[in-house]
Amino acid sequence: MQNDQVRALRYAVVWSDQHPMSWLEGAFPVSYTVDGWHLSLEESELVAEPSVPMAADEAMEALTPILSAWQASLEITEHLVVTFTYRGADPVLVDGGSVLGTDVVAATFNASVAVKRPSPPAPSWEWKDTEVTSAARELCLRPVRRGTRTVPDAAYWLLTHLKAWAGSEAKAADRLNVSRSYMKHFRTQGARSSERKVGTGMKVSTEGEKAALAKVLEELVLRLHLVESGLRAGEFLTR
Repeated sequence: MQNDQVRALRYAVVWSDQHPMSWLEGAFPVSYTVDGWHLSLEESELVAEPSVPMAADEAMEALTPILSAWQASLEITEHLVVTFTYRGADPVLVDGGSVLGTDVVAATFNASVAVKRPSPPAPSWEWKDTEVTSAARELCLRPVRRGTRTVPDAAYWLLTHLKAWAGSEAKAADRLNVSRSYMKHFRTQGARSSERKVGTGMKVSTEGEKAALAKVLEELVLRLHLVESGLRAGEFLTR
C-alpha cells in the first residue's frame, strides 16, 4: 500500500558538449546535500531525496531551482551541458506494501563540460537561473560555443538583451561593474561587423577581433548570471 507522498524523484541524465567526452573509471557515484535534499548521481541517473516525504508536484517544484542552479553554473563555468529528464517517483510505502508503478512525466532541465573527466564538477548551488539568464545561454552563449551563431551577431543580440534587462546600456554597464567604454566597444564591434549585416560602414572582423569579442561575451554572460543570483559581478573592468 502507498500514500500520495514520495520519498525520491528519479531523473534520467545525459551529458553533452560540442566535443566528444567520457568519464574516467570511478567517476560515479557522486553525492551532494543541498537545501534539505540528498542527491545521488550516477552517469545516467539522478535520485533526489527530500529530507521529509512530500507530494510529487511539491517535490518537483522545490527541486527545480536546485537543478536550474546546477544547469547554469556548469554550462557557464565548465562548458558542460547536462540534461535531467524526470522519469518518476518512489512513493512512500505503508504497511510493507509493494510499489506497483511510478508516475512518469516529461520534464526536462538543461545544464554544459568537456572531453575526459575524473568526476562531475560540483555546481555552484547559490546561483539562480532566471528567464534573462536562461535566454542568454540558450540564444547567445551556447550557439557561439557550438559554432551555430557568429560571434558578432551574438554580441549584438546580447547587448540588446542587456539593455532591455537593465533599462539602458549605461545602466547595464553599471550593474555588471564594467565601464561604459567597455560596453560601447562591445557594441560597436558586434554592430559594425559584416558577419552580422552587409551594408555601408560595415567591416570584416579579423579572427583576432572575433576571439576578443567572444571573450567579452563570455564575461558579460557570466556577470549577468552572478548579478541575477544576487552575487558580486566581479572586479571592475574597463578598456
